Amino acid sequence: MKNRYLIIQTGDPVPLAAPHGEAFADWFIAGMDVDAGCVDVINVHHGATLPPLKHAVDTYAGLLITGSKAMVTEGDDWVRKTQAWLRQTLPHKIPMLGVCFGHQLLADMLGGEVGYNPKGRRIGLSQCQLTANSVEDPLFQVLPQPQVDVLVSHSQVILTPPSDSRVFGRTEADTNHLFRFRDFIWGVQYHPEWNAEITAAYIKQRSDAYKAEGLQPEKLLTQLKDCPRAGNILSRFVEITSTMTS
Repeated sequence: MKNRYLIIQTGDPVPLAAPHGEAFADWFIAGMDVDAGCVDVINVHHGATLPPLKHAVDTYAGLLITGSKAMVTEGDDWVRKTQAWLRQTLPHKIPMLGVCFGHQLLADMLGGEVGYNPKGRRIGLSQCQLTANSVEDPLFQVLPQPQVDVLVSHSQVILTPPSDSRVFGRTEADTNHLFRFRDFIWGVQYHPEWNAEITAAYIKQRSDAYKAEGLQPEKLLTQLKDCPRAGNILSRFVEITSTMTS
């Protein structure tokens, strides 16, 4: 049975959110509730090379793609290389979970449309309305019906989901907040790896920029709270994928 995971790291935290040098992968591993020794981390945004396809197929129970300050629509070379590598894995059905930018990267790779949200940037606490059939999905069934509090930070979203995919949740500003492609690829726009403290650090770090966009950082900070039930999808991903690729 495969018990290793690959985190494809596509960005770095803002300084206030990582006072001790934390990386996105550290937050993911904590949420996955696994030993760090069974996780490989590759920083594709810094030019690191993804492993040979055979190694990935033989080794990993699942792949996770993190968030990033990059935009899928900018078409950076490392983004396209990452998508090309992921595309090669598709016939082998290695389970994948994309978060925020990772969610958009997967949707774009699979033929969906990603772009700036017509309703503008979203940062802080939000509520995701789940579809009734989310209880039938192996991953999203851990989320409480009919709504779950989530922590978000994004200005781009999936405008049109890929064909052959299903949408399982939406927020007031994003109609494609949760999706699954076929039976082995999932994407979530929210941040299951974040807590209120991390989210607050992002708001404080970027306070001036958010004010310039018409947002109210002080109000956003007062609304924050931890959203552990939303974060449960990380450990659930480990639970279901440890048997899917055995």
